[in-house]
Amino acid sequence: MAKARSFTDRLKHAFAVPRPLRAPLALVMPFALGLALGGALLGGPALTQTQNRTEARISTAAAPSAEDHVVALAAAPVPAPVVIAPGKRALKDAPPRMVFAEITLPAAPLDLGPAFRRGLTPERAPIVVASGKSGLLALAALGNVPIRDTRPAIALVIDDLGVVPDRSAHALRLPKEVTLSFLPYGGVSRPLAQAAAAKGHEIFLHVPMEPRGHADPGPDALRTADSTSRLRSKLDRQIADISEVAPIAGMNNHMGSRATADRRLMAEVMRGAAERGFVFVDSVTTPNSVARAAAARHDVPFLARDIFLDHGEGPDFFLAQLDTLEQQARARGVAVAIAHPHETSLEILDIWVKGLEAKGLRLVPVTEAIEIEARRSLLAMVQ
Repeated sequence: MAKARSFTDRLKHAFAVPRPLRAPLALVMPFALGLALGGALLGGPALTQTQNRTEARISTAAAPSAEDHVVALAAAPVPAPVVIAPGKRALKDAPPRMVFAEITLPAAPLDLGPAFRRGLTPERAPIVVASGKSGLLALAALGNVPIRDTRPAIALVIDDLGVVPDRSAHALRLPKEVTLSFLPYGGVSRPLAQAAAAKGHEIFLHVPMEPRGHADPGPDALRTADSTSRLRSKLDRQIADISEVAPIAGMNNHMGSRATADRRLMAEVMRGAAERGFVFVDSVTTPNSVARAAAARHDVPFLARDIFLDHGEGPDFFLAQLDTLEQQARARGVAVAIAHPHETSLEILDIWVKGLEAKGLRLVPVTEAIEIEARRSLLAMVQ
């Protein structure tokens, strides 16, 4: 009977080096041990600090092809690229604690909008890959990249501007984050829009549209009885009136309870917006509005108004609406309100805007509110 070998003997047998290789290994081993010890002393702490994170940075170097994303492993002595085919979810099969040093993206990465481009240039923007998650999500999280402001946001639009000169001018005293929407036929719309743009306000065209009933939306209102060519001519002229003196960022409807429920009319409005890169805010003057669907068909960035601040009488009503607005912003992350250049409204807003920071809230232009909504939708999809 063969003698049972001890655990130590079994280990020696398992790791025994064949006799022909012993002499070469004897020469190589001191150098290998020296390299391993030096790497542990110099690189060990850094790896220990990063082993539970999955971080990467965008590189502007050209990718091996115009389509593929190439990922280089940080811990490998010679980076072993992992090629992610177009249309595939990045890092789907990667070990959850793999550490990445560099990601080479195509020359034209995904454009997340002007607010993203302002703070996160391709040279500076990190990509953070959540442990155990698939997909890449660009976040401002490292180094000298600005940290995104995550406080609840409020987009405030003052519309009906340009008709009453003193009250319209008062609106320009509000912070530049307030979006100002001018009627195309207002007697002082052009000079005030020009002054507001110079101050940094986002400028909207307040498009007069046909209401239900007998209220008058003003001259050249878009009406359901208009032919398509007449609708186009009216809208083009209204846009030109304001855009000659100030850059227009978007449009919202003035009245329009009948017009915004008409698919043909709203398709023409969204055509005009899409051609010029405008956004659209639905004032929601009817529950039957088709503005959202029309905007989606024409790829027009869109938001719907959440709160009318001053459609009731008196300061108590206005203050109650502001409370509701703040609650909605905290609940959803962003909320959109519309107010008008009434004396009481403007006086209350003068005071209210000064207290937002203490409440942990912030004002944003409409275009930024749209980007916040888009980012929330993107996050919901990847989670």
